[in-house]
Amino acid sequence: MKLNPKHYFAAFILLCSFYSCSTLKPLAPVATEADIPALVQPVSNVEVPVTVDLKTYFVQAENSVPNKFSGSQQPCEGLSYAYTFTRTPFAITGNNNVVNLKFTGSYGFSASYCAKCTTLLGSGPQCIVPTVSAQCGVGDEPPRRMEISYQSTINVTPDFHLQSKTILFPAPKPIDRCNIFMGNIDVTDRLIKYISGPLNDLGKQVDAKIAAYNIKPMIDQIWNNIATETKVGDVGYVSVNPLSVRLSSFSLNGSLLTFSVGLSAKPVVTTVSSPPPPKQVPNLTTYVPAKGFNVYLDLLENYDHLSKMINQQIDGMNAEVAGNQFIVDDTKVCGIGKQIAMQVNFKGTNTGTIYLVGTPVYNQVTHEISFPDLSFDLQTKAWMLKVAKWMFNGKIADMLRQRATYNLGKFIGDSKTRIQSELSRDLGNGIRSEVTIHDLDIQAIYPTSEKLIIRTLSNGQLKVKVVM
Repeated sequence: MKLNPKHYFAAFILLCSFYSCSTLKPLAPVATEADIPALVQPVSNVEVPVTVDLKTYFVQAENSVPNKFSGSQQPCEGLSYAYTFTRTPFAITGNNNVVNLKFTGSYGFSASYCAKCTTLLGSGPQCIVPTVSAQCGVGDEPPRRMEISYQSTINVTPDFHLQSKTILFPAPKPIDRCNIFMGNIDVTDRLIKYISGPLNDLGKQVDAKIAAYNIKPMIDQIWNNIATETKVGDVGYVSVNPLSVRLSSFSLNGSLLTFSVGLSAKPVVTTVSSPPPPKQVPNLTTYVPAKGFNVYLDLLENYDHLSKMINQQIDGMNAEVAGNQFIVDDTKVCGIGKQIAMQVNFKGTNTGTIYLVGTPVYNQVTHEISFPDLSFDLQTKAWMLKVAKWMFNGKIADMLRQRATYNLGKFIGDSKTRIQSELSRDLGNGIRSEVTIHDLDIQAIYPTSEKLIIRTLSNGQLKVKVVM
């Protein structure tokens, strides 16, 4: 039978109908914008260990007072004496906020004693009884020694100056006594009385030099450097935003004075540069040991990478349903608001594309993202009912749901290392920040149309080392 042109056209339409029935091409799910809650940062603490070498100030105090003292008193009646006293440099030890300064003094003493003097006609006073004389540590005798100790208690004033109170403590201790008694006077004890004035002056000089040390410029520099905005990779711009400052008690090891500057801060994270306005250092507050910082950070993951990872789990998977074959060719993931859409290109009994939608759920233990509610999109369901009802079966959705996982373990580890590296930096003038991230916990996941936003809570320590 010969077909006329109308029959050819009908055959062509029938062939196209059969072809279209074997291919699924539903419309992709429509993306919607989901509201992402703003970051609300908790108050964090920054600990700034500071080391100050006070040796320079003690040396300046020493240099302001002579290291050799001498004196004499020559009355006619009673005790006449002359002495010399030479001291060694300070030996410095310390504990908590108390500095102990110690040196050894070498001394010599010569004395004479007249029990009775009178004024003779035409001359001055003269001793009328035999004079008793003695000497100790002078001439051929080796100098006698005496141990001198100071105790200096150091604090900080509200205007950020150091303050010390230096006293002779314990009392000067003779190592070698002269053991000379004249008129019931121990010349060693008398010598201690004579040199107490110059020794007390030395303690006052120590206090004056320590008081000249102003830690405010150092605090200002730390405050300003901490407040400076920092670019942290694709996270954005981080400003620590310090709020208050406090000082710990002091601790001494030799001449090294160590203490901590504690800063309370409320970090600000922005996607575009927005340097905070300068803020003056406030008055000191009561010191409370820092517990570290807690900062919310939004980390971004590219959908191309997520698609690649899920493809490794799914590509080539084969499901047989009622004698029909379903083979995954490749997948692509994108965000559609609060959910993700998974585009699955397939082959087998039928070919084409299907879409599934699901809500990302994160497992804190396994560090995996999964999609427990992953199911066919409404448009896909409609096409299946028209073209391939056999695919409208729980087996295919279950297979994809079980395998469509993404482990974030490496992503978390790499992010911790990167954030530590980018926040640990040289701040100049002997100041360096050191950041240690202890935990990076994922709090929420927001699948925007362009990126997967992974909201994390970062817990760690931020220290700024200062050596002055």
